[in-house]
Amino acid sequence: MTTLDDKVAEPAAAARLAGPWRHLRAGDLSRVVVLICLVAVGQAIAPSFLSLANVHVILLAVAAIGIMAFGMTLVVITGEIDLSIAGIAILSCVVGGLLIPTGSATLVIGATLATGLAVGLVNGVLVAAFGIPSLIATLGMLGIARALGNIFSGGQALYPEPIAAYLWLGRGDLLGVPVPVVLLLLLGAAAIILTNYSVFGRALYAAGGNVRAAELSGINVVGVRATVFMISGVCAALAGMLESARLSYINPAGLEGMELSVLAVTVLGGAALTGGVGSIGGTLVAALIIGIVNNILNQLGVSLYLQQVVTAAVILAVVLPGMRHRGIAK
Repeated sequence: MTTLDDKVAEPAAAARLAGPWRHLRAGDLSRVVVLICLVAVGQAIAPSFLSLANVHVILLAVAAIGIMAFGMTLVVITGEIDLSIAGIAILSCVVGGLLIPTGSATLVIGATLATGLAVGLVNGVLVAAFGIPSLIATLGMLGIARALGNIFSGGQALYPEPIAAYLWLGRGDLLGVPVPVVLLLLLGAAAIILTNYSVFGRALYAAGGNVRAAELSGINVVGVRATVFMISGVCAALAGMLESARLSYINPAGLEGMELSVLAVTVLGGAALTGGVGSIGGTLVAALIIGIVNNILNQLGVSLYLQQVVTAAVILAVVLPGMRHRGIAK
C-alpha cells in the first residue's frame, strides 16, 4: 500500500540529510555557511561588528520581518502566497490603537492580534473555500486593509505611550535580551516544532506537495490552508505591533513594501513558491543574512538604494543554485 510519505515526501528526500540531521536540507547548511562568511567579513571590516550592542541592532532590525516571514513560510509551503501582511499589520495596529484611550493593555494588544487573526481568516476563506488565487485575494486585501487603516485613523498617527505594556513589547528586554528578539526566537522554535514534529506539519507539506494525494489520505486541505493564512495574519499583527511599539507611534501609512521584503526572505530561506518545500530554520537564517548584509553596508556608508541592489544580488546568488538544482531555473 502506498503511504502518504511515499506520495508526498519522496521528491524532497534527496535534498535531506540522514540521521539526526534529517530535518535539515543541504540548502539550509549552505545558508549557514553564507551566514558565517558574512559574519567574518563584518568583523574584518569593523572590529565592533560582534559587539553586544551591534548584535542587538542586527537582531532588532530583523525581528519584525522574521516573524512575518515565519507566517509567510507556512503559507508558501502550502503552495499559496500572502501579499496582504503589511496591510494586515497596519490595520491591526490601528484597530488596537483606537482602544488606547481605554488605558487597557489587554484590550489594545488583544484587539491587535484578534484583527490579524480575523483578516487572515478572511484570506483563508477566499483562497481555500472560494478558490480565488491567493495572489489576487491577498493583493486585494492589502489594498483594502491599508485603506481601512487610514479611514479608521483619519490618516493620523496614533501614539501608544499611555500603554506601558505595549511599549515594552518593542523596547523592553528579558535578562538583557530585547523582547522582539525573544519573541522571534520563541516563535521560531514553536514553528520548527509545528512543521517538523506535528501531524499538522505533515499535513502542511502534503497539502503543498501533492494536493490530490493529501486529499486521498484524508487531509483537510481547505482547513490547512485556512489555518496557515490565520497564522500569517497573527504574525503580521504581532510584527506590526513590535514595530509601532519600538517607534512609539502607529503610522497608518507605514511598512510600505514590507510584504516584498518578507517574501524575499522566505524565498531566500529555501521555500519554493510551487509549494511543498520550505523550512522555518532556513527562513530564520535568511532573515539574519539580510540583516547582516544591511548592517555591513550601513557601516560602510553605502546609500540605501545601492543597499537594495546589493541585497537583491545576494538573494539571487544564494537562491539561484538551489533553483537550478531543482530544475526550476533553466
